[in-house]
Amino acid sequence: MILEIVTQTADETAYAHQFGADRVELVSAITEGALTPTYGSVKTIKEDIHVPAFCMIRPHPYSFMYSDNDIKEMMNDIVNQKPYASTFVLGCLDKNDEIDEKTLAKLLSVVGDTPVTFHKAFDKTADFKKSVLTLAKYPQVKRILTNFGIKNPSENVEKIKENLAFCKEHGLTVTYAGGVNLDSLPILKQAGVQEVHISSAARIDGLAKNQLDPKTIQAMAACK
Repeated sequence: MILEIVTQTADETAYAHQFGADRVELVSAITEGALTPTYGSVKTIKEDIHVPAFCMIRPHPYSFMYSDNDIKEMMNDIVNQKPYASTFVLGCLDKNDEIDEKTLAKLLSVVGDTPVTFHKAFDKTADFKKSVLTLAKYPQVKRILTNFGIKNPSENVEKIKENLAFCKEHGLTVTYAGGVNLDSLPILKQAGVQEVHISSAARIDGLAKNQLDPKTIQAMAACK
């Protein structure tokens, strides 16, 4: 199982890897739900830390709908960070909470060969299978960050297996995100989850505002 930890700096990335993370999702403003990281952090990690960094592209925390200026900003961030990012993490919805294909196509037009993960905006869409089929049309989109809207994995192991199989059938890897902690990791592993994404649960007292918790990350890594 691949352990992905959310980090905000080069130092946090180095620490997360030291404690057992396989890769990081690099962001800024984690307490605001995670926004685009700084250019300096992405570049430093690539040049000095050598840990795969999945870089968030999100200009503001207000919604997953974007103006023309937002889109231009996101495209510029992608171009600037493309030499250093292992993967871009992005997502966009329309006013009906369906995947905004027009905006997605614009963003993908500047991604080049860098893979893309469609982030937790996915979980706001109403029709899971329809959303998967939409993303499957875009070869650059390799992963979905989701927990399928499941609040209690222990009661939904078969549903998780079914949804994982549907995504795999359509060429998409699932990085399970949302409600992942020391208690749920063994259940998710039983369900066949191969990648997990951990944000606040990897920090002291489980709070986004706090620093990474080495003991928790090490314990999570031991569950892989």
